[in-house]
Amino acid sequence: MKHWRSWLVPALAAAAFAAVYALDANRALFLAFNKIGPATSDALWTNLTVLGDAMVAFALCLPLWRRRPDLLWALVFVALLGTLWVHGMKPLLDVARPPAVLGNDVHVIGRAYQAHSFPSGHATTAFAIGGLLALGLGSRAWAAVIVTLAALVALSRAVVGVHWPLDILAGAFGGWLAAVCALWLGERTRRFGERAAVQWTLALLLVACAVALVLGYPNEYPQADLFQRAIGICCIAAAAARLKRAAR
Repeated sequence: MKHWRSWLVPALAAAAFAAVYALDANRALFLAFNKIGPATSDALWTNLTVLGDAMVAFALCLPLWRRRPDLLWALVFVALLGTLWVHGMKPLLDVARPPAVLGNDVHVIGRAYQAHSFPSGHATTAFAIGGLLALGLGSRAWAAVIVTLAALVALSRAVVGVHWPLDILAGAFGGWLAAVCALWLGERTRRFGERAAVQWTLALLLVACAVALVLGYPNEYPQADLFQRAIGICCIAAAAARLKRAAR
């Protein structure tokens, strides 16, 4: 937690934010990123973007149960801090989304949101959960994979046409800081958080998220329905396998 690498992601996000703002490059960068969808595959980016949905992200944390009780407990603080970051700023700033500003110049995949653009909730979620895992697991290889995936999920918000680059960078900044603070708070309340009753309660909540995905949790990206169901099934299977081993 005290290592300088813990602060590298928010430092880079803040520096990029300052550069984009100072150069007035927000619109130009958005249009460049938004062209990636038609040039590649809409289905690819819809499947990536759903990983930033809170329900999906929480389900993906289910395999932590009985493996890393400390991270499962820290997830509570990640959820609280990430929610405060996003929903504290969105109504306060109320920035118009790209479709509201650029109209038909935007390639929109899914719903064309109009308001409450800053910061990106999906980018915040991706970097909050990504930060929790990257810092908590302590593996450089896994950290590189996780941060790369979080960056792609964040980028997808511009590709699908609903967020400016500044929204995304603010989400990455706030999400990672939420993870750093959550790990610190989790460590200092660990004795309570690792109690069996607390761990079982958290596990059941995450199972509910995974089951919702399997049953067809609604989203505006029909192309990602199969992927969401697969995530739910895999997470439930991983938790069941862990429980079966513990029962032996």
